[in-house]
Amino acid sequence: MEYAQQTIVDFLSGKLDIIEFRRLYDEKPEIDAFLQKIIDDMKKDPNRKPIPYTCRLSDGTEHSFSSVVPYLLAPETDPSLQYCPPRYESVRQMLTYEFRLFTHNVKSAHGASVFYDEVYEIYTQIDQSIPFFYKYSDAYSFALEVIPEYLEGEPEEYIQEHIIPLFPETMKKTERKKAIKAKIKEIFKSEKGYPCWPQSAEWPMDKEGKPCTYIGKGKNQGDLRRFRFRDETTGEEIVIEQFY
Repeated sequence: MEYAQQTIVDFLSGKLDIIEFRRLYDEKPEIDAFLQKIIDDMKKDPNRKPIPYTCRLSDGTEHSFSSVVPYLLAPETDPSLQYCPPRYESVRQMLTYEFRLFTHNVKSAHGASVFYDEVYEIYTQIDQSIPFFYKYSDAYSFALEVIPEYLEGEPEEYIQEHIIPLFPETMKKTERKKAIKAKIKEIFKSEKGYPCWPQSAEWPMDKEGKPCTYIGKGKNQGDLRRFRFRDETTGEEIVIEQFY
């Protein structure tokens, strides 16, 4: 088995961590070329249909999916692509396009789950022998249970890296969830409620890389919403702006 394929197989089977695989994917063009060739070969056969893959949802049920490959195969004139950013022109663009920086941030549970699913779906078109590796989808399901809505977005990476690992999976699930939620509330401090973000959360970090304190809403201007934070290390006020 050639290097690129072996690297992909190791990642999909759980032998290679997603962060390391993403680094290799960015540095080794042959990995992307291997995935792209799968799609290019499928385009040569208009009668070939995408093979769905099966994974377990957060409610425990299993479902078959085929979402990414059809878009990669669709011609530019396909009406289904009318409102999509141009992220399906190639595998690399799909996995790294700027519009998808949040959803493909492999250091977050959400990004890791999406990234794994898409690589898995593409590789499944030539090899269905690798069982779906549930580490990333399970981590995402757990994150949805413990991360409050006002922190869904950029702060998730901090929570995933600095808070969730403090509480091992050997703990009882209910106790672990309760402890993580309490720790999140302790670290992401607020003086007056919590932000109701029009978009995904943009909770700022202080000069030491820790979450700032939310001090309340700023003055709105039309569709512009302002959220005020304080850097506890410097006393500086930070205003985050988002549009509805």
